[in-house]
Amino acid sequence: METTLPLTIDQFHQDVKVWKSNVALASDEIQFIENLTHSYIFEPSTPNLFERLEHYKTEVSKIKVLLKSIDVLLVKHDAELSGMLECDTVSCDVFFQEKHLTIKEQYRQFIDSYNKTKSEIFNYCGNILKTKKEIT
Repeated sequence: METTLPLTIDQFHQDVKVWKSNVALASDEIQFIENLTHSYIFEPSTPNLFERLEHYKTEVSKIKVLLKSIDVLLVKHDAELSGMLECDTVSCDVFFQEKHLTIKEQYRQFIDSYNKTKSEIFNYCGNILKTKKEIT
């Protein structure tokens, strides 16, 4: 776990606000990816097309489970931050700091995993899209 100077409650809230925004964006992108992988815009002659798309659909399902989990975690953490105002001991501050850093690591792992999967899907799908044929 990383060591940093103690954060203020405002910094905690700002982190969570950014994380929640990125999770919301990922949710929108996942909807697009699902639409993409279920569409009929791919060259049908692509080898193993069905298998690859099914693999990506499975990966997207896994990402959606992680997304829901991290979203619930962030909402709960944000709500619990109000309890930090009642902290009057160093151990209480340390507890919130450590919990925040743990959630930050879980968020980072989700984003890394999501970005890797998204990039893989976009690279694959971008290479096998049907091209518009000119009518002459």
